[in-house]
Amino acid sequence: MYVSMNRLRVPADYQPHLERAFASGGEGMKEVPGFLEFLFLAPTEGDEYIVFTKWNSEEDFKKWTESEAFKRAHAGSNPNSPVKSDLRNYIVKAHS
Repeated sequence: MYVSMNRLRVPADYQPHLERAFASGGEGMKEVPGFLEFLFLAPTEGDEYIVFTKWNSEEDFKKWTESEAFKRAHAGSNPNSPVKSDLRNYIVKAHS
């Protein structure tokens, strides 16, 4: 398994916008080959949100990022967004 975590630093005045943008909870991802799980994590304090996705493999994740579906999912992104993004990827070594 493979996990991608996008750590988003979001100014307080932009947080409601980001939360609306992720309100669907990754519903459109269910049909993506190799996709397993989506979590949108909001902070209990501070300004860091996390977009967590789990995949069957790194190859599945990479295929998604190169797909037309990925481009469509990110088409509404604001090029002037104040959100700072830090994408981190992991191979799952153990789970229950």
